[in-house]
Amino acid sequence: MSNAPGDPAAAGPTGSTTRRAAVVAAAMVAVIVAIVLVAHAAKGTPKAAASASSSDSMTQTSSSGSMAMSSPSALPTPGPSGKVMTVRGVSLPAMPTSSAMPVAMTMLPLGQAKWEGMTIEARTSAPATFVLFDGTAQQLVRPTPKDSFHLMVTLADSETNYAIPYSSVWATIRKGGKIVFDERLWPMISRYMGPHYGNNVELPTAGLYHMTLLVSPPVAARHLEYKGLWLKPHRVNLTFRWVPKT
Repeated sequence: MSNAPGDPAAAGPTGSTTRRAAVVAAAMVAVIVAIVLVAHAAKGTPKAAASASSSDSMTQTSSSGSMAMSSPSALPTPGPSGKVMTVRGVSLPAMPTSSAMPVAMTMLPLGQAKWEGMTIEARTSAPATFVLFDGTAQQLVRPTPKDSFHLMVTLADSETNYAIPYSSVWATIRKGGKIVFDERLWPMISRYMGPHYGNNVELPTAGLYHMTLLVSPPVAARHLEYKGLWLKPHRVNLTFRWVPKT
């Protein structure tokens, strides 16, 4: 009885040898591939670890940088160890004078303080034109030639930098023990600096001034993260030097 074509038995010794050689070759290829994969994995692991470490380091650096930038500096006070800010009339950046969309501008700082997680910051610019609105009527306020600068105070959450509204700020400025400015800072809104409190300030002469900001508790319902905070008025004291235009 003859074997049919294609029957494995028809291959004989030669066919069997060929099959064994093919199996051996396939096994060797598989071993080589496995060795190559293991080698690549071994080389890739340190790189991946280094990349992850580098990524973590960059994240930490970025986070630290943000914290450093947002952390308020010490409130300036007079004396050898304190820094007194100098405000020069010639260097004050001009405020927008039209209703067109204003461009963000640099404002000169006066000082900064913290109160139970609230950052209180005082800044200055050139005397400003603004509009008072009492809910029914508008009143345009223009600066006078005697005005020295526009005082702006912002209240913000120290962690999120979100503005804290519904408060009130009163500014009292003295020179040599004499009160030269004692007025309310109006609650204001602005496209380039958001909610704040401000007013134009007139100072009599050049020299050293002491300013007290009386910040009242925000009159608002609070979520639990603000429970127990800012329940009493708070005073911030700072000293600055004024140099008017000549």
